[in-house]
Amino acid sequence: MGLTGQKRVAMEAFDQIKTVKSASAVWQRAILADRVSHAWLFTGQSAADLLSLAQAFAAALQCTDRPEGTAEACMHCKSCLQASDGNHPDILVWPHEKPKVFSIDEVRAMISDVCIRPFSSQYKVYIVPDAHLMRPDAQNALLKTLEEPPAYAVILLLAQSADAMLETVRSRCQTVELSGSRAEYDPLLYQKGEEILLDLPSWNLSQIRSAIKELEPYKTQSDSLLALFTAWYRDVLYYKSAQDADGLLFPEHIAPIREASLALSFEQIQYMLDSIRHAARRLKANVKFDLTMELLLLAFQNASPA
Repeated sequence: MGLTGQKRVAMEAFDQIKTVKSASAVWQRAILADRVSHAWLFTGQSAADLLSLAQAFAAALQCTDRPEGTAEACMHCKSCLQASDGNHPDILVWPHEKPKVFSIDEVRAMISDVCIRPFSSQYKVYIVPDAHLMRPDAQNALLKTLEEPPAYAVILLLAQSADAMLETVRSRCQTVELSGSRAEYDPLLYQKGEEILLDLPSWNLSQIRSAIKELEPYKTQSDSLLALFTAWYRDVLYYKSAQDADGLLFPEHIAPIREASLALSFEQIQYMLDSIRHAARRLKANVKFDLTMELLLLAFQNASPA
């Protein structure tokens, strides 16, 4: 399938992918508030889902007949039809030639193109798949453009994980993470993780440590546990932004998710998600599992509604 065909499939699949629908709440809120960042980092393991997210964002941003009070593309104006067909002149998917590297020359070519004004739209959107394949020199070459882009430029970097990108790149971007599918979780691990998420606000330190001890047999699956926590707080963020239960990964827990969305600020939810990323980095650095989890759960508890 060619690149145009991939883009069309991504646009058509968007509404059927709950993980993408949930993550879309972040950029929808930005559009509604007229505070769209010029640099975004979309992360997740599914390249197709990342492309769906980026294409939906780009189409909504360029839409000329967006319904009042919404942040979704109308899908019938000329701009939306061009985006759906993959031939919008101001939505550019920037490819890389080699399968395992995104070269500095390809980055420099994009930077040169950024200087060219949009053909017919307010924005010129660059979608950059496989940004995690950029080596440090290529990422460094992007820094000035990410920090001081032309007013019309919006750059969407798609990467497998935020950790694959330099801190200097991450700090210049609005980060949006895609959570995983419910089917990916071990049933017993899911049950224990669910218990923690639901009961943690009322636990004391002894109960927290007891729960962590029960997680010890699953410490080799820590990535899945952290993905579960990320998916939960993405649901909270999505519901707070969209007030839409249809896009939740955990619809059976709509009551506690709604309660958390009302009690937590956007900044507190982001703090939760940042804490999960810090925990993942600690585990990769061989910090003890029990200490890492205790710090994480205490961070959750401190930011949770009483």
